[in-house]
Amino acid sequence: MSHSPPKSTASMFMRRYGARATPGARPGSINVPEHAIPPQVRITCYDGKNIQEVEQPALSKISELRGESQVMWVDVVGLGDADTITAIGEQLGLHRLALEDVVNIPQRSKVDHYDDFLFVVTQLPNPTRSQRVEQISFFAGKDYVLTWRERPNECFKAVRERLKVAGRPLRTSNADYLLYALLDAVIDSYFPALELIGETLDGLDEELEAGADTAIISRIHGVRHDVRLLRRIVWPLREAVDTLITDSEWLVSSETSVYLRDCHDHTVQIIDTLENYREACSDLRDYYSTAISNRLSEVMKVLTIIATLFIPLSFIAGVYGMNFDHDVSALNMPETKWRWGYPMALCLMGSVAIGQLLFFRWKGWLGKRR
Repeated sequence: MSHSPPKSTASMFMRRYGARATPGARPGSINVPEHAIPPQVRITCYDGKNIQEVEQPALSKISELRGESQVMWVDVVGLGDADTITAIGEQLGLHRLALEDVVNIPQRSKVDHYDDFLFVVTQLPNPTRSQRVEQISFFAGKDYVLTWRERPNECFKAVRERLKVAGRPLRTSNADYLLYALLDAVIDSYFPALELIGETLDGLDEELEAGADTAIISRIHGVRHDVRLLRRIVWPLREAVDTLITDSEWLVSSETSVYLRDCHDHTVQIIDTLENYREACSDLRDYYSTAISNRLSEVMKVLTIIATLFIPLSFIAGVYGMNFDHDVSALNMPETKWRWGYPMALCLMGSVAIGQLLFFRWKGWLGKRR
């Protein structure tokens, strides 16, 4: 029987699976994911002087606008129409195997080389939506970049704002620089997620110091699940960036490679942070186990002291509770015939109990030793 991972306030990155090709199906089959939204296309053509944006154009417009400007950026949001996906691929001459990987989600972050374009797959963490991890695919040629997102998000908003300012390096550079800028935006989106996880870990640490609660351990496991998932995503992303730097000279210029090295440094920084968070989760689990053990030890110590106090008291009460007939012999329980026999028994019990408490205190078993 399978169990879902523990949920917590930081449990933001849940994996999900889209449609997969039927076993034995023809390679390159386009299987639209379930619940995918209809594609929305936005074309941005620009050079150092001019910029033109066209929203929801006819798909034939892609091939018409290509070549009119220095760079064409086609941004598609949604995977819900196989015909649209196929038509866009035909307009740009994309391989069907690459288009198949666009809709078969999730894919491992990677870079595939084709004759005249690069295919790049990345994962975008998005803690504000129910679909916690989204796939973003890139197609990059000499004069165009095609981005394919599952759902609308603000990931590329800053890049669009930079494109509107003339004279920026983004406006005067080739398509490889646009690819770098978009990849950098995806990588930067990991840092708010890491910050949220860090704040959650700090909060859990403070709660553990205040007192271990049984609900905390499930939240710790939820954070640990998020950290492990992000780590599995970022490791392939670092390899993909390395591939762009070292094996893509035909498209990526030496100037852009310098900026991609900065992306590589960011991925290394993310991995290091995730390693620290994973160790912090382990420390919190150990801290929780230690706190629970200490609490149990304190409870057992109190119960043991109580039981130890009552052992001699039970013995005294048992002795004076025996039914010996004093009339048969004067040695049979003479105290029961004394006027002060009962107060004497109570004083004896109290003295034994107080003596034991003082002894426990002196040994340091009860409070601090004096």
